[in-house]
Amino acid sequence: AAATSAKEMLRRGFDAELDKTTKWLQARRRTVGDAALDELLNTNLLFSYFFGGGVTLDSEEYVLVTSRSPRYYVSAAYWDRDSLLWSFPAILLIDPPTAREMLLYVFTRQKRNIGVHSRFIDGTLLEPGFELDELCAPVIALKLYIDATNDTALLQMDCVLDGIDHILRLLNSMRHEKIALYETFLQPTDDLIEHPYLTYNNVLVWYSLNALAKLYAAVWPKERLSALTEEAERVQRAIREHCVFQKDGEEIFAWSVDLNGKWNIYDEPPGSLLLLPYYGFCGENDPVWQASARTIRRADYPYSFADCPIAEIGCPHAPYPWVLSISNSLLSGRREAAKQHLSRTRMDNGVACESVDPYTGECRTGGAFATCAGFLAYAINEAFGGKKVQNDTPSNR
Repeated sequence: AAATSAKEMLRRGFDAELDKTTKWLQARRRTVGDAALDELLNTNLLFSYFFGGGVTLDSEEYVLVTSRSPRYYVSAAYWDRDSLLWSFPAILLIDPPTAREMLLYVFTRQKRNIGVHSRFIDGTLLEPGFELDELCAPVIALKLYIDATNDTALLQMDCVLDGIDHILRLLNSMRHEKIALYETFLQPTDDLIEHPYLTYNNVLVWYSLNALAKLYAAVWPKERLSALTEEAERVQRAIREHCVFQKDGEEIFAWSVDLNGKWNIYDEPPGSLLLLPYYGFCGENDPVWQASARTIRRADYPYSFADCPIAEIGCPHAPYPWVLSISNSLLSGRREAAKQHLSRTRMDNGVACESVDPYTGECRTGGAFATCAGFLAYAINEAFGGKKVQNDTPSNR
């Protein structure tokens, strides 16, 4: 097959293949009006497209991975969170048909183990452990896709309906028996929890319940829709009641709670409290959120890197500033500071990695991190008003 494919390309000729490829790439270029940011945006956007998924050799099935590159330390494995919360929004920007394929892959091959730590590309379990953010990820991606395309036919496909039912059943099994908060076993870094009820994760539950009520407003019975919106309201109230505590005279969001009085101050870039306004749970002017953001950015917080040239959040999983944290800053009202951090950050030769040196900006962990590259590109586009490049002139070969 490789030999005959090469023969086909030879028949068409180098110029034709180059022209086809160049036109495809040019049609997907985006700009924010800044040459340096444009280079980062498009490099990471296309890297995520080509290295966050691919067609299998044996069955020609489109599959998703966190990165195809062997430079990434868990190459060619699948995470719901990585593909759907990070890469998916970027792919949707430039190629909605591929975004649709991503969703169909998740709601078929990966459906049976949605919410479990990581899997092989055929959906088989790789690493066990329930993660609440990963359970919510397909719903969040589905909402983004429908809002962008109005492709409501997808909502009625049997595989999607079955997948949503599976998600809701599993979600219900993770609810506290009296309080409308949902537990997880692993945190967004895939590391073990300190307390089972994470504020960020429960914000995703709140978002997902509301999203399903809106997506299926014209399809499901009113009783089912009301049950979803009422539970979302209960979750919202429970977060405000049970996940907010006093610190230095200010109310802040706890990272996690046990609902028996224990809580902790902490944050993780793969699922940060900084993103609460991004998901619409509160505004950037919310005093509790502002105090929470200040707390994890202060120099006395051990993973703030506040006094370094690249002052972004890290965590024990990789104790350096995370590129995902730069993305979170772009989406949470700190675009100019994040822009400065990007200008000092080499990452992995211009491609997103997991974490960088706080002084040099060079890659420290997780090179060729394709799904993170997608989220970085998406965040740059969102923060700086990106738009499609209008290219009316022939490309320069």
